[in-house]
Amino acid sequence: MTHHHFSSCIRLLALIYVLAFLGCSATKPALEPEAERVPIDTTFARASLTSADHGMVVCAHPLAAAAGEQILEAGGNACDAALAALAMLNVVEPHASGLGGGGFALYYDAQSDSAYLLDYREMSPSRMTRAGYFDPADTLHLVQRSGGKSILVPGAAAGWQALHRKFGTKTLPELYASAIAVADTGYFVSEKQGAIILDNLETLARDSLLSATFLDQALPPPPGFRVTQPKLASLLQFLSNTRLENFYFPPVSSQVTAAIRANGGFVSESDLNRYHPVERTPLRAKFHGYDIITSAPPAGGGLILIETLKLLEDQDLRSMGLLSPVYIHTVATAIRQARTDAAAWLGDPGFERIPLDTLLSDSYISDVRNSFSQDSVPQRMTALDSIRAFGPGNTTHLVVADKDGNLVSLTQSINYFFGSGVAVPELGLLLNNHAADFDYDTTGRNPIAPLRRPVSSMAPTIILKDGAPVMLIGTPGGSRIPAALAQVILAVLEFDLPLDEALNLPRFFPAGLNLVYETRLPDETLEALAAKGWKPYADAPISNYFGGVQAIHFRDAVEGRITGSSDPRRDGAAIGY
Repeated sequence: MTHHHFSSCIRLLALIYVLAFLGCSATKPALEPEAERVPIDTTFARASLTSADHGMVVCAHPLAAAAGEQILEAGGNACDAALAALAMLNVVEPHASGLGGGGFALYYDAQSDSAYLLDYREMSPSRMTRAGYFDPADTLHLVQRSGGKSILVPGAAAGWQALHRKFGTKTLPELYASAIAVADTGYFVSEKQGAIILDNLETLARDSLLSATFLDQALPPPPGFRVTQPKLASLLQFLSNTRLENFYFPPVSSQVTAAIRANGGFVSESDLNRYHPVERTPLRAKFHGYDIITSAPPAGGGLILIETLKLLEDQDLRSMGLLSPVYIHTVATAIRQARTDAAAWLGDPGFERIPLDTLLSDSYISDVRNSFSQDSVPQRMTALDSIRAFGPGNTTHLVVADKDGNLVSLTQSINYFFGSGVAVPELGLLLNNHAADFDYDTTGRNPIAPLRRPVSSMAPTIILKDGAPVMLIGTPGGSRIPAALAQVILAVLEFDLPLDEALNLPRFFPAGLNLVYETRLPDETLEALAAKGWKPYADAPISNYFGGVQAIHFRDAVEGRITGSSDPRRDGAAIGY
């Protein structure tokens, strides 16, 4: 590492710890709520609002946001900043995403006024068989969720390389220098990451590398615990100095497949050799004059988000009052219907025909909307009304805007926290468990089968109006992703809340007749919802299973001023210049 890069990284670390201290000690009190707003419980660390003139990075860790912003200041574009932030997230948020997983990137190129969607979702191995997942005693299908058989072919390295090749302007060594330095010298575990480690103690203890990295002599890490990952630093150094696609060829591919085989998995070197990302046409739809651009299948989150918004478009939500019983009932019913349709029709578009035009047509939306009642909950149950609807979905999201108007909204994951629980010992790399995203039933449209990309709820989203950017938004959260996004988008666009206030609001999620909710909703609201037929299901006052939204809002289009905010449910930061 050059002296310049090393000193830059030291300055970066120092800046972040100062920012973190100021952010914790100088949180502004909430504004007095207006008539349609629900008072917010202030007993949790709330989101804050950051403003900027030229560009901004918002993502799930302050070090990653700072790494991206540093690239913007050095003249890089939105793609460059996103790649720098992604590399850092692999280091400081390895439990949620990284080179062992995959995702979807949505890029808006200002010069050509065009949107580009890249699918670098994981793919199932060629020798994947249902028999390998079937054990009558495994009633919860745990083999799909942990260990070698839960691992699919990672797509992140190929996806990052494709983005860099198409839009990048800085060299990979420049973009990865900060991440490599922090992987080598270490970072301090946050309180939230410490809690995630504690929740996954058994998983970490089973793998010698994960135990040595994230535990303190097999015990949960104490405050001030430093995580160092020299092997991951060496991997990032090697890939950035050569090309990221070398992940799919020896010696890296040999080390990855050896770790998978040792844990009973199916992924072979030929599976890695054949992997490639796919450029897809993003979904687009109008909502009250806004142009919503989002992910397309196999990412189903975009379909659910757009169908939800279209079902709500003719509703007078403002007159209902934000988070009133009738508002929650109306929004939850729309989300539930959209999830019903997605469960019935989504699959890998390489194998299944998905009738997107019909699902989003005005005639179908009108017919469905007319079937809704304000007085009761529809009795139709969704295909996801099971333990899966309450299960984890632990992903990451970032948004970037640069001075030239280029935009990135990108969601990627290794699936559950700490993925498969399998790490590659020579590489310091944690591998995904995205086999859990396939349906166990092989008769459906998303079956356990070879060479398929499983359905995802990811929904990286860009919102424009009259050709100008309005919002960049996305979130982790598994099946709750589109529900969380819809609630934040409505709070900002329909109720004119600033981003930070929208992120602080309590969230809800319909899983069949169950309405899972953050417990800051008032008792009288819950009683009114129960009277309509909902079955309220309490979660926590603020729960990381309700997402970790990262967003940028172009609030003043005339002056070009932008604001950004990071969800208080996860670690994160918005940094602009």
